[in-house]
Amino acid sequence: MSFTSFSIAAHTKVNLALKILGRRNDGYHELDTIFQELEWGDHLHFEPAEEFGFRTIGLEFDHGDENICLSAYRLYSKAIGKQLAVEITLEKHVPPGTGLGGGSADAAAVLKGLNRIAPIPLADLALHELATRLGADVPFFLRGGLQRGRGIGEELEPLEEHLGGVYLLVLPPLHVATKQAFSALKYRLTAPGSPITFRRPLQWADMVRFFENDFESVVFHMHPEIGSIKEVLLEEGAHFASLSGSGSTVYGIFETREAALAAQTVFLNRYHTQITTPLS
Repeated sequence: MSFTSFSIAAHTKVNLALKILGRRNDGYHELDTIFQELEWGDHLHFEPAEEFGFRTIGLEFDHGDENICLSAYRLYSKAIGKQLAVEITLEKHVPPGTGLGGGSADAAAVLKGLNRIAPIPLADLALHELATRLGADVPFFLRGGLQRGRGIGEELEPLEEHLGGVYLLVLPPLHVATKQAFSALKYRLTAPGSPITFRRPLQWADMVRFFENDFESVVFHMHPEIGSIKEVLLEEGAHFASLSGSGSTVYGIFETREAALAAQTVFLNRYHTQITTPLS
């Protein structure tokens, strides 16, 4: 097939807040979260080809039996009843298992890229349904920005606020298994969880007062080192700091890039760090 080569940025995300409201009958957990898209992430490159091909460059990582990008391609192909001839290159920068949604963002980028070159593109609702089948975070990345996610994260409500700030991500070389974190968390949830409360428009004071990540209590207990990172970020002047998802990434939000750079020096010799900005 013929089209002009193009690239799509697969940005990361953090959870500004994450409440676990309880376990559903289908085995998933009911969530209430605030997703914030960040500028840093992977890139997906799409080139014309005689047949489908997929490769990865950049960061080497173990993607198990199958990369989620391949799952996205196969699911999309089944939906349109046709395999598109395209060479997809995943330029990987985001380590897996960090709570930043790297794999989910990659899958969403594949869906968006294929929909751009398909003879008859899928409607937004159909694309959202495919994204939900790939993973709870994937639908968020179809639009990105700042959104509230409920259900398993797929029931999305765009938020118009733009809080700004500069984000310092600290990625310790620790793997937090999401299933293990959920298992440990259920013993702490003695009463049904309550949804996130916040005023509109969102302000820094709202985040400090109302926003928290329910995973912190168990993850910081399992890995005290991760909890220490949050404490240091706050000591170094972050307006707000939190675990993202079930970790292991901890982020701090600073007023200026200069302030984030100053805080970054504390972690440089110990952890991978990244300074980035939010997208609206």
